[in-house]
Amino acid sequence: MHTRILKSCAAIALGLLANAVLAADAPAPASKWHMAFHGAATSDGQMQFRVTPHEGDAMTVTVEIRHGRTETFVARDVCDAFKAQLPKKRFKSEILAEKLLVKAGPGEGEFALELVQSSVEGARVQVTPN
Repeated sequence: MHTRILKSCAAIALGLLANAVLAADAPAPASKWHMAFHGAATSDGQMQFRVTPHEGDAMTVTVEIRHGRTETFVARDVCDAFKAQLPKKRFKSEILAEKLLVKAGPGEGEFALELVQSSVEGARVQVTPN
C-alpha cells in the first residue's frame, strides 16, 4: 500500500518537474517574431513550430518542405503554413526583407514562438523576438 502511494507521489513530482523544465525552456513572449532561413533543403521533411499565446492553448504549425527548396521558398512555405493554420484575426505573417515576420493581430497579447523540430536537412531556421 505504502509503495503504491510513494510511486504515485513520485509520478506526480516527475510530471511537475517536467512541466517546470518545459516552461523554463519556452522563450519569453513578444508581440513580433522574425524567422531567418539559411541554406537550401537537401531532403524532404517537416518543420514544426509551437505558437503559445498569452491566453489560450499552444498551437502547432506543421510545414511540409520539399527537397531543393531554397531559403526564399522555404520562407514562403512557412509563411503560407502560418497563414493557413493559425487564426487569421489573431496572427499575421508576412515576408519582409528576406525574413518572415509573425506578429500578433490587433488587440492580441504577446506570444511565444519556437521551432519544435525539423526533419529537413540543409535548411536552418533562426527564430528571434523583435
